[in-house]
Amino acid sequence: MPKFTLQELCEKLGEPFEGDGSIQIMGVAEIDSAKEGEISFVANPKYVAKIPICRASALIVHKDLDTDFRPVIRSSNPYLTFTQALYLFHKDQRKLSGGIHPSCHVDPSVQLGEDITIMPHVIVERGAVIGDRSILYPGVFVGEGAVIGNDVTLYPNVSIYAGCRVGDQSILHAGCRIGPINIQPAAEKPPVVLNDDVELGANVVISGQSESPTVIGQGVKIDNLVQIGAGTQVGPHCIIVAQVAIGDHVTLGERVTIAGQVVVSPGVTIGEKAQVGAKSVVMDDIPPCAVFWGVPAQAFSKEKRLKANIARLPKMFDKIQHIEDHLSELES
Repeated sequence: MPKFTLQELCEKLGEPFEGDGSIQIMGVAEIDSAKEGEISFVANPKYVAKIPICRASALIVHKDLDTDFRPVIRSSNPYLTFTQALYLFHKDQRKLSGGIHPSCHVDPSVQLGEDITIMPHVIVERGAVIGDRSILYPGVFVGEGAVIGNDVTLYPNVSIYAGCRVGDQSILHAGCRIGPINIQPAAEKPPVVLNDDVELGANVVISGQSESPTVIGQGVKIDNLVQIGAGTQVGPHCIIVAQVAIGDHVTLGERVTIAGQVVVSPGVTIGEKAQVGAKSVVMDDIPPCAVFWGVPAQAFSKEKRLKANIARLPKMFDKIQHIEDHLSELES
């Protein structure tokens, strides 16, 4: 794993620091488990109380946080800065230049980049392109005319169907399936396009047809067990948590966050920077920067009042029952 002085790390992160810039940082960890030689972060105010007992060699904190802990890196977005530090420490932990295992079937017409690694039992069909330094783990299928960019990692049993495109530095975890429900010959338009720096969790399914391509924007991060329908457009830097189902022809603006187990109906548009709470069912469009929640999803403030009123119903029922009993006594 790489090792940086605090000053070197801050130069790479583009953030200022306070304290001894010569200390060695050899890893990253959460505040509860961090130890000497590691860097941690505080983004949520509820963790500020843990700073005095933190054993990390340095902390990433909000630029306005008042703390005596040193050294600190001050950031306007500590969570983002920590994520960037995590990438710096782990980006090079890849097996490279492993060559092509003899058990693979790679069509002679495939265009192979430099320093690629293709592990056992991989199938790459004719006309496909595999970019430089990409890694294909056992059992990967790459269909006819599919394009895999540079520095891509496809974990075991990933399927990239004919004509689909995977951008540079993307990571697809085990069992992902990208492309039409039925394997079809390569068409003029790619059925699914994953732009650069996309990461998909295990068993993500992204459908698409050449007549209604699905496009996943740059930097999108998708958790495990997510289904995305054909013709859907996901804007850059969105986050989609596990077990989400998104229908056909949905549009997500830039930096949308969708929590776990959400269902988004076909044709819905969710505006940029909007957030959808867990287990919601989105049936209508959501405006930009809004926070929606519930079944059906509605503005968070409205849903919160509704939930509070529902919680009062048992007490209201008891009151009504008491009034009815009292009236019955008066009548008798």
